[in-house]
Amino acid sequence: MTAYPGTSASPTSRSISEKGVKKAKRIPERLLAKFWKERAVRQKELRTEAGKRVRVVYPGRSGVTAGPDFRDALLEVEGVGLVRGDVELHIKQSDWNSHGHGRDPNYNGVVFHGALEVSSPETRLQSGSLAPVVDLRSLLTEAPEDGPLLDLWQVLSRRGFPRPATLEEAERTLERAGDQRFYSKARWLSTCIRSDGPDQALYQSLMEGLGYSSNRSPFVQLASSAPFYAVTEAAKELPPGDRVTAIGEWLTACSGLDRPSRAIPLGLSPAMDRREWHLFRVRPTNHPRRRILGAAMLLGRFLDVGLAAGLREVVHRSSPAKLTQALCAQGGDGPAYVGRARAIDLAVNAVLPFMHAWEQAEPCDDAPGVPESLYARYPLLSDNEITREMAAQLLPAGWRGAASNARRQQGLLHLSDLLKGAF
Repeated sequence: MTAYPGTSASPTSRSISEKGVKKAKRIPERLLAKFWKERAVRQKELRTEAGKRVRVVYPGRSGVTAGPDFRDALLEVEGVGLVRGDVELHIKQSDWNSHGHGRDPNYNGVVFHGALEVSSPETRLQSGSLAPVVDLRSLLTEAPEDGPLLDLWQVLSRRGFPRPATLEEAERTLERAGDQRFYSKARWLSTCIRSDGPDQALYQSLMEGLGYSSNRSPFVQLASSAPFYAVTEAAKELPPGDRVTAIGEWLTACSGLDRPSRAIPLGLSPAMDRREWHLFRVRPTNHPRRRILGAAMLLGRFLDVGLAAGLREVVHRSSPAKLTQALCAQGGDGPAYVGRARAIDLAVNAVLPFMHAWEQAEPCDDAPGVPESLYARYPLLSDNEITREMAAQLLPAGWRGAASNARRQQGLLHLSDLLKGAF
């Protein structure tokens, strides 16, 4: 058993010497995060300052954007059961406020605050909720090799997804999970179709997809503030060469990101508050303004036939490449407003589930079942931190190639969602 310099070799945090504690306080937070990632699941138990035992089932995936150190950790808490949420780590508990986290809503998902120097049993979040504080000094002493191991399959088996025994079983498991995600999206879109009509439902779903993770909500609000019917009917009154430009200017003005340069049509709401958009550290090519211009090009492309009807025609050609191309939007000589990677994401997460839902409401006799068939054949989406983390945690190294298409990749996302929503 090895220990961090300055600590005793005892496996219990309470036996660390006073001198060792003082040295431990000087270790960098990045090393503490490394210990959490590598050692937390092998600890027989941690304890909150209130005295409750805590077992780490999954330490979470490392945060890569503004916010907590670890996202979507899974912890078993005495008297509570399994808890899912974010974890923030500090050398001193008081660093929470000195770092400004107590005023930052990005940290409202924290369910445990870990520290080496603890001053109170709870930490107050910006929302007013209280997160229990866990003493992390036991992490400074490496846990025994026979300590408990991470096993998310034990948790997933309770949701109908037992551990696969072979690569082929793993592939079928991911496909089944991917189908559940597809049909879940379709059920929600079916509700939207009944409420708002097909064009508005698809428009809103596409706008959400253009928002990426940080601006999904503002894009959905924009789709509501600048509804499909009002925008497209006003555009049809203009010469064909002016329509896309006008739609882009209307949407951008309605977003609050730019002042209007022309009269705003009836039916559009007042401009949104610019502060609703997340612009910090957003790459120029991913700026919401560019994605809005991409949305304008898509609306202009299907202006005469209608968004839903136009994309249904493309889907029924039964070609992933043609659907992807129909969702791309090139802007001048620079980077595309909607590139191939984003177009694939829109096809898999918005268009195909929508088409399945619409087919259930208004059956198409020509080729039933095309959306599901196309979904099963779609190539991989761009990798992201969730799919990478889930593949690493659920699949042996030799099986990582199991997530070889969009359907199976969506299965990884669905399994992640099951872990989030179960507790």
